[in-house]
Amino acid sequence: MLRRILILTVAVGCSLGLADFATAEDVRSLLKAGASLTTDEVAALEAQLQADPLDMSARTRLLGYYGDIPRYREPSSKARLRSLVLWLIHNEPKSAVFAWLAPPAWQLDPYRDPDGYVEGKQAFLTHLEKEPNDLTLLEYTAGFVGLRDRSLAIELLERAQGIDNANPGWALKLGFKYYLESRGRSEVNREVARKALGQFERAFELSEDDTVKGGMKWALEVALALEGFDKARQWASVMLEDDRPGWNYGNNIHHGNIALGKIALAEGDVQGAASHLLLAGATPGSPQLNSFGPDMALAKQLLEAGEKEAVLQYLDQCAKFWKSGQEELREWITVVRVGGMPSSRNFGR
Repeated sequence: MLRRILILTVAVGCSLGLADFATAEDVRSLLKAGASLTTDEVAALEAQLQADPLDMSARTRLLGYYGDIPRYREPSSKARLRSLVLWLIHNEPKSAVFAWLAPPAWQLDPYRDPDGYVEGKQAFLTHLEKEPNDLTLLEYTAGFVGLRDRSLAIELLERAQGIDNANPGWALKLGFKYYLESRGRSEVNREVARKALGQFERAFELSEDDTVKGGMKWALEVALALEGFDKARQWASVMLEDDRPGWNYGNNIHHGNIALGKIALAEGDVQGAASHLLLAGATPGSPQLNSFGPDMALAKQLLEAGEKEAVLQYLDQCAKFWKSGQEELREWITVVRVGGMPSSRNFGR
């Protein structure tokens, strides 16, 4: 789930530092080029970097190579990526690389690599001691520590928001952090959920940008958890009325209808909920849905309500865009057809 926060990334400033070799867009291009390097090209760049550690162009392309998903999970790549990331944190903590490199690649895993995480965290905090109000440092440090030290991440984002209150990016990031913080094992922390809702509302008031509106899915979940059905209906309608082409179009269709289906079910309209489930399944897909899969929570609730055929149809629809989930979908369809409930923890999420 946490990787889904890629959709919420809002760059609020960057510095290329030592070499000042490129614009932020150039950094993005170098990272993209690095992902397709050959082994010979990687070897040449490694030699180049060894000769000149300040060669940021070579370093950025290597980060693009080792940080490419799923290559970054390979042990040899992970070790080299760790070294490159820690060097960058120590020497170039405001590099635009942190704005464009996929978060899982540079957020050193605090559980699998606690030493690397602690070193990176302390390095970022040391930089912040010298520049406590630097917005770029606040953003990147919060991003780095957010997986393990969510309370610290919230503190840093609140500081940034206090400095740059008109920027919707801080409200969006805080809304998402509060959303995660509100989700307990058995129940929602309603006080924290209300904080999330307030931040999401502020983000949407401040900006109509697609990146900001991409956070509406999480805002809908918070509103539904608080039984704020009027607010949820309003946001779902905004999503469904937005028919502009783009990466978020399929998300809007899917999550807007899922939210309306959950509201219908909560109000006792099972058939209305089933109709919205199928409308959600009719999405053309999106980068996020295609990679991480569709929302299955409403499908599980409707299966519990006896809507077996609607759920089977929905699972068939999902197979059209969720290519990486084909095996899981087949297993679920098999179980549902014989009257069972899939036991996978992903079914119902």
